Amino acid sequence: MIRSIVAVVTGFALIALLSIGTDLALMSAMPSLFEADGSTTSTTVLLLSIGYVGLYATLGCYLCARLAPDRPMGHALGLGALGLVFNVVGMVARWDMAPAWFHLLSVALVMVWAWLGGRMRTREMALMPSRPIAL
Repeated sequence: MIRSIVAVVTGFALIALLSIGTDLALMSAMPSLFEADGSTTSTTVLLLSIGYVGLYATLGCYLCARLAPDRPMGHALGLGALGLVFNVVGMVARWDMAPAWFHLLSVALVMVWAWLGGRMRTREMALMPSRPIAL
């Protein structure tokens, strides 16, 4: 149970740190594209954000599945479900900070990223040679 919790928390932390860090770096590098409250209507920036968050979410869910003691896909999808809750809460709280399509697409893709991360791990496990049992 502890290893499962550590796997989910570690995957979540990776996603959060990379996403927030990239958001801050982007705002610092291109301040003219953002309002004072951090909002933007730039389609390019919003699509870029969906792309890098998707990459980070996939990597975080893969890491979660990799650290999981068993059922890697279940752990990745569990982290995805947690991410879905956070995304829905964030969408409601910050609805006016980006266009509706951005919020809806972001929420719609959460479980896709989770599945991809879990799939990467299950595929990796399937390709690993079986180890003989030492006697």
